[in-house]
Amino acid sequence: MRKVVLTIAGSDPAGGAGVQQDIRVLTCIGVYACAAITAITVQNTMGVKSVHPVAGGLLEEQVRAVLEDIDISGIKIGMIATGENIAALSRVMSLNERAWVVADPVMRSKNNKVLMEDSASMLYQSMLLPYVDILTPNIPEASVLSSIQIDSLDTMEKAARVIYEKMNMKRHSIHAPGVYLKGGHMEFEGESVDMFYSKGKTLLLKAKRISNRHTHGTGCVLSSALCGFLAFGECPEDAAWHAKDFVTSAIEAGFRLGRGIGPVDPLIFLK
Repeated sequence: MRKVVLTIAGSDPAGGAGVQQDIRVLTCIGVYACAAITAITVQNTMGVKSVHPVAGGLLEEQVRAVLEDIDISGIKIGMIATGENIAALSRVMSLNERAWVVADPVMRSKNNKVLMEDSASMLYQSMLLPYVDILTPNIPEASVLSSIQIDSLDTMEKAARVIYEKMNMKRHSIHAPGVYLKGGHMEFEGESVDMFYSKGKTLLLKAKRISNRHTHGTGCVLSSALCGFLAFGECPEDAAWHAKDFVTSAIEAGFRLGRGIGPVDPLIFLK
């Protein structure tokens, strides 16, 4: 049977992030992609201009229609802008019995546009985290979710533990939770260092830091690739390593598009 992943995320008309990039990544690694739209964004390579969330009921109907009909091996959750949509998604997630759930808690864009309402952050933690298997926050997002100022590997690990404990409360999933903390906002002497934490164990994921300003969609690529590798049956640690390698290559292949920050390019794997 063909492996299928459902991405639940916003639409990026410039194509560098959101469902457009998610579908591209999943296709590159051989997974069939379904998609439910959480919001229509108005953006280009210069930044996000506005965000228009879909109604909660419409989001719930999209996801329900897919889960009731198709055998899903993975669910990737991206931008969920409002508390209404978080509540709607949590209602329908009970239909998922075994598919891996990877969530990227997108809070702000690169030009600091708010992509998750402040009031929605607590609902995200209380209503959605119990369904999430792997959470992939960056440093600022992990700081918000853990209430820890992250400035070192030690504080990265402390934040990952706090987030892990929140995910482990009132679990609605058969999978043990994990936190993939992206360290791209910190400097590690020429290295890009991410951290995967699960069940009391910490795995450091290191790669050469790529000097390329065209990094739009990095988080989407990482979380989608991770979900795709989990859907293929890889264990979380192996999937984390493969996702790290995948996004590193995509960053290296990032290219100029428009007049701003261009996208990373997962299509490098098809060349």
